[in-house]
Amino acid sequence: MRGPDLNGSNGHRSGFIAVVGRPNVGKSTLVNRLVGEKVSITSPRPQTTRSPIRGVRNGKSYQAIFVDTPGSQKPRDTLRARMQEQVVDSLAESDLVLFLLDAAQAAEGIGTGDRYVARLVANSGTPAMACLNKVDLLEKPTRALPAIQGISELGDWREVFQISASEGTNVDALMDAVVPMLPPGPKYFPEGTVTDYPESLILAEYIREKALNELREEVPHAVMVEVDEVERKENVTVVYAIIHVERGTQRMIVLGKGGKTIKKIGTDARRDVERLLGTKIYLDLKVKVSPGWRSDKKFLERLGL
Repeated sequence: MRGPDLNGSNGHRSGFIAVVGRPNVGKSTLVNRLVGEKVSITSPRPQTTRSPIRGVRNGKSYQAIFVDTPGSQKPRDTLRARMQEQVVDSLAESDLVLFLLDAAQAAEGIGTGDRYVARLVANSGTPAMACLNKVDLLEKPTRALPAIQGISELGDWREVFQISASEGTNVDALMDAVVPMLPPGPKYFPEGTVTDYPESLILAEYIREKALNELREEVPHAVMVEVDEVERKENVTVVYAIIHVERGTQRMIVLGKGGKTIKKIGTDARRDVERLLGTKIYLDLKVKVSPGWRSDKKFLERLGL
């Protein structure tokens, strides 16, 4: 759903750009780079993004709204099914698509996962550009040539870019190509807006990011964070949050020996939350066992998924 129409276009361009790709190809890193602010959490773990997050970039004559989507894959539970529905909806509702692939993996041959995403993009009918990401990790620039050939055979791309979202390589050139493809339109969001994601969900995502960075094996996929309450006092803002897991053994891992792990998660998250809210934070974290939450439709709806 788009934001409010605040003014007429008057030669102004604006539009929504869906950033799609398999898990862990760098979508969130690219959105953060394009927006110039951290609007999406990042992690080396796949499936970091679980719901579309919109980041806003304002230029002199344009407003580009980048939609960071969950990693595209065939669903195996209710959570992943919801995530895939959100990807398809984002494709249909956008004016442009940026399809990301991992350059090193694509150089070895376009896999079934990338072909699956390419079909989703093609079926949406939305104009699209392809981006080979992480080119900084290629041994030689020429290693990208087989990937470029493979991408060209996947669909009708307006352009194909070789980029590094983490290093910023060719991201400005990508942005220069995006703006002319935006339709004439108004500013959907006020000047200064970088995301329309609700504060409570941003806070929850910051905490989940730190949890993902600390945890191992299958535990990250079983973690969800819910902000129960934000209480603003005179000198401090108190954030009450619950880390949901599916099993008691996972709860013990999140807590860590003597509470060491949960303390580290809270300390790291508090720094980001303080930057976001501009105030001193007290973070009250609890860990709760919520069996089978990934297949609990009511639970997912409560958490905005």
